[in-house]
Amino acid sequence: MDLYLLRHGQAMFGSQDYDRLSDLGHQQARCLGEEIGSWQLGPATLVSGDLRRQQQTLEGVCHGAGLVQGAAVDAGFNELEVSELIPGYWPAACKRLGMAMSPKEASTDMRYFLPLMSEALRLWIAEHPSEKGESFRQFQQRITDAIATHTCGSRPTVAVTSGGVISLLASQAMGSDVTHMAELIHQVNNCSITHLRYARGQWHLQAFNVNGHLRRQQMLTWR
Repeated sequence: MDLYLLRHGQAMFGSQDYDRLSDLGHQQARCLGEEIGSWQLGPATLVSGDLRRQQQTLEGVCHGAGLVQGAAVDAGFNELEVSELIPGYWPAACKRLGMAMSPKEASTDMRYFLPLMSEALRLWIAEHPSEKGESFRQFQQRITDAIATHTCGSRPTVAVTSGGVISLLASQAMGSDVTHMAELIHQVNNCSITHLRYARGQWHLQAFNVNGHLRRQQMLTWR
């Protein structure tokens, strides 16, 4: 069984309506579709999370690949709830790293945002108490359930999802501690491809963050 995980295109980071693709994000999605089409995967199961940026990416992928078949929608492939995670864990992350700044202040400088976000993720993974939001175990379980639903036999599955989902599955497939996803999440480019293969009772990482199709077109972005 083969599972191809596609990260969504560039979204509107920093805007009030983040959950939609930028103009570049739409171009990235079509470029990704052209790349997927060139891989000649044959008949595949298509699925996407239900976030708008994921749905728009799927549309672009299908356009670029010349696909007209329908696709399933499963919220199990949605991104972790960053809007809930940050308020719950940001203060503790700042304290641990000896920094004092709001998420809005940090978001303007990746030198501060990335380590603080990684630390907040580690606290979430370790299940430190938080007042609300999806727990890490719940996040893991919904992804596991979504994969079980949409993968079967020799037919490959192509899933449009997000960086948190991809980084968790990649870290698990490598046999790494799940906290490794807090670092991997910052390595997953928009509209990159990660390939997992199921064999001998577990998922194995075949390729991570394939992005040559974006580099060639000077479309490589992380946010």
